[in-house]
Amino acid sequence: MNIIDRLKRKYVFLIHKYFQINQFEINKDYLKILQDEICIIRDNIPLDTSSWGNNRKEIRKAIIKGDLSDFINWDVIQRTMFFEAPRVEYETVMCNSVLSTAINESKVGNPKRYYLDMSTSGNLIHHAYSISQLLNNCDIRDFNKVIELGGGYGSMCRLFRNMNYFGKYIIYDLPEFSALQKFYLSSVDTKYTDNTVFSSDLNKLNDDNIRTLFIATWSFSEMSIELREQLLNYMTFDYCIIAFQEEFDGIDNVDYFNKFMNKYKHINFNITPIEHLRNHYYLVGTKK
Repeated sequence: MNIIDRLKRKYVFLIHKYFQINQFEINKDYLKILQDEICIIRDNIPLDTSSWGNNRKEIRKAIIKGDLSDFINWDVIQRTMFFEAPRVEYETVMCNSVLSTAINESKVGNPKRYYLDMSTSGNLIHHAYSISQLLNNCDIRDFNKVIELGGGYGSMCRLFRNMNYFGKYIIYDLPEFSALQKFYLSSVDTKYTDNTVFSSDLNKLNDDNIRTLFIATWSFSEMSIELREQLLNYMTFDYCIIAFQEEFDGIDNVDYFNKFMNKYKHINFNITPIEHLRNHYYLVGTKK
């Protein structure tokens, strides 16, 4: 990063830290629904002491007691769901006519603006960059359903709605995050929750027989082999964009995904290293 970019980034950081530039009014009805849902989850689902068990505990507490107008800046969100895209990702996205018009950021949650373009955020650009790898090989009109594994706070789903994709969109996630996703997307625009399913129920993944895109950016690759196979038994897909790290928790993901590709004879696959993220890869699959 050159000195000018460093100064721009520092300026945006200071503006974001000391000035509330993304003010929005929280819908009290949506907030009550979210907090009531979290209380029910808290009272009925015990947690273990794993890292994700602790993350779930942290987000439960934050939703009930924290400031939802600034939730994207909570430590647990920044730590697990937010990534500041480098310049190369921004430049790639801006060369795509579909994606470049879909990355206007929302005020909801007070996301930090991107140092090269104050109309968007680094996280939204990163999502768009991942999808650009898919759109190099297919069109958004090629599929009728999206299954996203691990949907963060709902930003990827919002990106698809911004691209005028209003087909069925299923976000499979932990209950706490499903509740937050519903709050976020409703707060942005109620139409973004139309035809959107927020679920922790595997049975809802394959309730029809239509062309399906599977999205898993650093989520599927962080599951145990047993959980991966369980998930795949409940779903079918024709297209995919999977981002993964070379190794996770002792699992050789490169070896795993090379074997994974052999199971789907109706799909053309390609694994590409992410040059600016060492030991990370994209797996793109498109229907033959």
